[in-house]
Amino acid sequence: MTLHPPKRISSVEGLGVNTVKQLEWISDTLAIGTETWGELDKPWQQDDTVIALPGYIWRTRWEVGRPYIINKFFDNNGHLVGIYCDICRPVEKIGGGLAFDDLYLDVWQVPGYEPVILDEYELDEAISAGYVRSEEAAVIRRHAEEVRQMLMVPTDLLDF
Repeated sequence: MTLHPPKRISSVEGLGVNTVKQLEWISDTLAIGTETWGELDKPWQQDDTVIALPGYIWRTRWEVGRPYIINKFFDNNGHLVGIYCDICRPVEKIGGGLAFDDLYLDVWQVPGYEPVILDEYELDEAISAGYVRSEEAAVIRRHAEEVRQMLMVPTDLLDF
């Protein structure tokens, strides 16, 4: 994998390829995105868990000002297969949607297992490359740990 500056990701473009996208505004600062997967060349996986095949649904909680988004992945039978949280610069509104700058760390949880922080090596490489300052990296790590803790004791943030 080639290291890159923080990626800009938007609800308008969505998180997946070949998906049907919808965005439902709950309030002025909160929206739930839904992406239903179409045909793929091969399944998408996170570790050993398949997270995208035709008919799978990704639901994403986008909330202005939060330093993360929460993705819930469901199989084509509606069963939760995983929760994936992107750690990011605060989510912001953009024309008709929301966007964030992905800051390398992610938190992944398979139902029934403890959440884990992913891609710490990417954050270290981003610091070395000058894409992220050491001070910002400390905040990113703190946010990742807060999200990991949140997933261990589910809150209403996961009710979507």
